Amino acid sequence: MPLFSQNDRPEDWMVATRLLDLDDPKLRIQAMRITQLASTETQKAVFIHDFVKSLPFGCVAGFDHVPAAAVLKAGRGDCHTKGTLFVAMLRSVGVPARLRFVTLSSAFLKGIIDVSQGTITHAVAEVYLDGRWIQTDTYVTDSLLETRSVQLLGQHDALVGYGIHLRGLHFWDGRHAAHALYNESDPDSLPRQDWGVAHDPEHFYGSKDHAELALGRLTRTKWMLAAALINRRVEQVRTQSGPAGHPA
Repeated sequence: MPLFSQNDRPEDWMVATRLLDLDDPKLRIQAMRITQLASTETQKAVFIHDFVKSLPFGCVAGFDHVPAAAVLKAGRGDCHTKGTLFVAMLRSVGVPARLRFVTLSSAFLKGIIDVSQGTITHAVAEVYLDGRWIQTDTYVTDSLLETRSVQLLGQHDALVGYGIHLRGLHFWDGRHAAHALYNESDPDSLPRQDWGVAHDPEHFYGSKDHAELALGRLTRTKWMLAAALINRRVEQVRTQSGPAGHPA
């Protein structure tokens, strides 16, 4: 199978990769523990989603090189690293899953970090349930951060900022698509580019088809500094300490 094939055969999305380290014992045991009371594939997926969502959001500088087991050990992550963990845990319990990469306006980061009118690549999980692929990214931001972000957006009469969209969803039922960072009622928030699907961030960014999105050494250095700033600001938002920046 070509690395970034749009092939929808679910069995093609069950394999291990360097980042999807399905044989890691701690990852497998945790996934089995989470899903031990599940009686359906959908319940397995939702239970794993809720576990990954419970991990605090945290920006990771080297997000395209972090294995799922390392994300589990760190106990936090962002759309790429939490997505890696989500996909790995699903595959480890027999549920096909993958990541779809899209380009979004960076407006959803307002209030957390100063952003220009730029874009950012976002990873969205797709899970194969009941004969179809269902998208979700609602596991990326933890519930405490979401609650505070909704409050701040309401105070500033803004739709996007602090890592979410005010009309975005916060939960996933395993039956319908659920997106936290954008909403169909707000066209400006919708993905500007769909780059297709991949097993994990390393496979995606390592492809020659996406060379323009790959992180060079200078970009990685800048992102490492930005990640530290984002994480400090996210913690301020989550704990309601420090000034509440205006996302507009």
